[in-house]
Amino acid sequence: MKKGILCIVLFVFSFNLYAALGVSDSILKQRVTILNLIADLQFKDSTDVLNGSFPSYRKYYFSSKLKQEDNVFFSSLVLFNIGQFSSQMHPDELAILDKAKANALVFIDRFKNKNNQLTYNFWPRNPPQIFPNGGWLNLLNKNAALADDIDDGAITLLALGVNDFTAKAMQSKFGEYRVGLIKPNKSFYKAFKNRPVYSTWLGTKMPKDVDLSVLTNVVLMHTMAKIPLNATDSASLDLIVDLVKANKHITDPTYVSQHYANSATILYHIARLAYYSDYPALLALKPILLEQALALLKKSKYPLEQLLLNTSVLRLGGKIDFPFEVNEASLKANNYPYFVANIASALNNPFKRIVNRSNIVRFDFYSYTFNLSLMYENLMLRGIDGIWITSRWSVIF
Repeated sequence: MKKGILCIVLFVFSFNLYAALGVSDSILKQRVTILNLIADLQFKDSTDVLNGSFPSYRKYYFSSKLKQEDNVFFSSLVLFNIGQFSSQMHPDELAILDKAKANALVFIDRFKNKNNQLTYNFWPRNPPQIFPNGGWLNLLNKNAALADDIDDGAITLLALGVNDFTAKAMQSKFGEYRVGLIKPNKSFYKAFKNRPVYSTWLGTKMPKDVDLSVLTNVVLMHTMAKIPLNATDSASLDLIVDLVKANKHITDPTYVSQHYANSATILYHIARLAYYSDYPALLALKPILLEQALALLKKSKYPLEQLLLNTSVLRLGGKIDFPFEVNEASLKANNYPYFVANIASALNNPFKRIVNRSNIVRFDFYSYTFNLSLMYENLMLRGIDGIWITSRWSVIF
């Protein structure tokens, strides 16, 4: 009798092990497939200035026409989304990442500040440029080029491989432009305007600009670099916590995070920071954030929006199947902008509110390659945390 029970136990164990290995192998194949799709999309024409980048596009809010972009933002995001899992990658995956990163180095260097050898600009710096392929807007390149910013600096450093020496230098540089130095913050909530947090722009002529999602990216870079958080980091974390407690990321997304502008995207940023952070006040919000992500999922309309929220659920400790509507084909649709450029972000109140609501100077940005990197991120989280998938995976490819 005992031998019979032992045989049954061994059979069940063997079957489950075989099934787990089969699922694991299936996930790996899907991950490699996604990485190969991403690698194929990387520009490889050595005569083109976009060589080494991943394609992205912008659209004026009141237009349907897409224009090709030349920015460091999406290419760096793609490399970071993949590279954050380098220590858990299969050798086949790592080889694809290493090649893509090597191909992108010359492209990314075009956006680096050659004076301080540290910060980065959204658009090319050498020579300065705004709105690539922007027609008459390019007449403004010499006089109105944007200052470097902390968002692109943090994301690009994460993409290239963050180290403590560079992270500390960038942390110091970012701190030189924090709120309360040089000029006051006239473009945020009155209750929070005097918080000594990081300001988006690294320029004395630029207004103070506070963006919740941008703050998460900067603190994430410092956290992943394992450098001590300073007073500006702590103030930024406290502001993130207070804004979440005030529910601003849900009720007022275009104002609290004008560069990302949608609640699902903002929540994705907060959840990612909470995943890597050990800041007690932020971690205490995870149950609330999880509830909000699940509630937003019920109302979500777009595949990219669903993917961002699904990944947020995983980051916050929830268990959820991969979204049924999300696949390689559905992520090609340009119906949910991950990033938004709005001149309102450079204005003070009350003009900021007025222009922001009008969308008259708003541009939405899209990148199919970036969307694929988000799918890869979701798959990696499932493998790392043991959240296996269901049979519906067969619909992805």
